[in-house]
Order: sequence, then structure tokens, then C-alpha cells
Amino acid sequence: MPPQILVCLPERLHPVSQRLLEAWLAGDMETADFLRWFHMPNSSYLEVAQCLLRAMQGGA
Repeated sequence: MPPQILVCLPERLHPVSQRLLEAWLAGDMETADFLRWFHMPNSSYLEVAQCLLRAMQGGA
């Protein structure tokens, strides 16, 4: 996992969201699909997803 995203992640991430994150990072999932599904297990993950996008773009 890229170190720049660690600041965004909660201590424990729901397993479904974890799998979606791994798929997105591997390039197996489009960003739009990642944003659509990542926060489904926990609505507070919407902010986490936005932080992840910023971190991957170079500005957390």
C-alpha cells in the first residue's frame, strides 16, 4: 500500500472496503466505481475516499 495514503485510513477498515481499495490501487477498478462502492459499508468512508484520492494525486 502506498505510504502516502496511510494518513487517510482509519485504524480498522471494513473488509469489503479494504478489498475495494486494494482493487483500485492495483488498477483493477475505475476511480468512479471505487468512489461509488468504497463507502457503502460505512458512510464515514466517503471522506476517507476523498482523502485517498487527494493523497494519490499528491496532496493529502
